[in-house]
Amino acid sequence: MKTALITGASQGIGAAIADKLNDKKIKVILVSRSKSKLKSFQKNLKFPKNSLIISKDLRSLSACNSIAKKIKKLDYLINVAGATKGGKFLNLNDNIWEDGFNLKFKAAVRLSRAFWPALKRSKGKVINIGGGAARNPSNTFMIGGAVNSALNNFSKALAMQGKIDKVSVSIIHPGMTLTSRLEKLLQTDAKIFKRSVKQILKQRCKIEKIKRPTKPEEVANLVYKLIKDKNSNFKNFSIDGGKIKNLR
Repeated sequence: MKTALITGASQGIGAAIADKLNDKKIKVILVSRSKSKLKSFQKNLKFPKNSLIISKDLRSLSACNSIAKKIKKLDYLINVAGATKGGKFLNLNDNIWEDGFNLKFKAAVRLSRAFWPALKRSKGKVINIGGGAARNPSNTFMIGGAVNSALNNFSKALAMQGKIDKVSVSIIHPGMTLTSRLEKLLQTDAKIFKRSVKQILKQRCKIEKIKRPTKPEEVANLVYKLIKDKNSNFKNFSIDGGKIKNLR
């Protein structure tokens, strides 16, 4: 049985990916900070016995390394975890910037490095989940844009190393996706611009030229396609409103 480790697996896109892979009889290692949320999610999996939960805050190097020490065999590393904050530029202090990079970017780098030997042995895959802000800067989501841009560059460079080591590396950039995180970001913009959440969502869809936000399950389906694709090194996709585009 193949094994996949998914970060940010207790909710949103991470949970959708874990659910999809578990349904396809891939053993899933679910990583998130909240043990209670992980347990609750694990109970609802189709094959809960083919899963393992690890409660860790991935902002620290020690947490990332401790996970790698527990897991000796891995086929797929899927880096999803991230919680970069939006807001006005002058309200985003150094600690907020550092927190955003530690969880989304540094955790992906650290886990990729820690699991690289195992992935070389299995000729496995790294799939990073970035975000549309990597291509569409916003003055109210500066940290997210910077983090996802860095993750995109890292993924492309790691794919070059992957070509040498026979490890596939790809990245998916979801646009607006129906998660609790999107709701929080919309609420932040609503306060800044003094408009309703519904108005902000409608405006965003218009700007991004999409009819609706993407569903987490649509991202999960794309992840599974990459897993099944034998020639997936370096695929750079965006998915907006359910529509997939191949980026360079």
